[in-house]
Amino acid sequence: MKHLLTLSLLAFLLLCFTNSYGQPTKVKAKGDKSKAKDAGMSNKPVNSKGEGSLNMQGAYSMIKQMVSDGTTDSLRKREQFKIYTDRYMIYASSQLTDSLADYGIGTYKMQDGKLIEYVFFTSSDGARKDSFELKINKTGDGYTQIIEFPADSQGRKFILTEDYKHVGKAATTPLDGAWKQTKVMYTPKNGSTITEENPTQFKVYQSGHFIWASTTQDSATNKPVSFFGYGSFTMEGKNKSKEINTNSSFVSDLVGKPVMLQLEFIGKDVYQQTILTPEGKQIEVYQRLK
Repeated sequence: MKHLLTLSLLAFLLLCFTNSYGQPTKVKAKGDKSKAKDAGMSNKPVNSKGEGSLNMQGAYSMIKQMVSDGTTDSLRKREQFKIYTDRYMIYASSQLTDSLADYGIGTYKMQDGKLIEYVFFTSSDGARKDSFELKINKTGDGYTQIIEFPADSQGRKFILTEDYKHVGKAATTPLDGAWKQTKVMYTPKNGSTITEENPTQFKVYQSGHFIWASTTQDSATNKPVSFFGYGSFTMEGKNKSKEINTNSSFVSDLVGKPVMLQLEFIGKDVYQQTILTPEGKQIEVYQRLK
């Protein structure tokens, strides 16, 4: 299993508050049909009835995170990336104390003039059904999101403010959308194939960028551990892509180093990526989230 995890990953404080205060809600996910172009954030206004369209589709890099408890503002320095497809969103960053992942994935929609995110999986709590109401303020090159949490047992009401810069490219590819890994097969150079069915790994492509995020069970502690990577990608022909991670749990192995993926598309909703390394070959199968 260690070989599977390592090669799979080499191929590819929102949580500290949202995990504590999120309110459960039922998620009904629909098909992910990525648009033909990356519009960033549309200038079309959204009125108080929720009419109009604030186009969130794109890739964003967080440039500032502020937490306020009503009396004190705490500025947190950390790197975080967020991607919106036309229906799904994912965010990922390293934890505050180490390089393991903080991530969450879900659907989203505009409702009553506000953005509602329906999170169905996080690195800290696994499968869940939470909703978060975000106030969105468009800026010249990105947006600011504000989440107001209910008061805690001490009467403190936390407000989380994050500023994001739009970094997406006007690119459309067959990979665009949200995917879940369904199988991974590793064949060492001198050995037999090891197969893992139904691993917990998500991958989202949009606007020339990607995020992958994975959770597995640590064999030593029997507790879940999570890893991530994000960066940019380009198609190198119809059946090959090149990824460059700009941030990852595996800094020395992945960050800044091109990863070449051989691709095979099985219809519109399944694709297979193959990674060749000096140690062997890894094949990963992904199913589009619907």
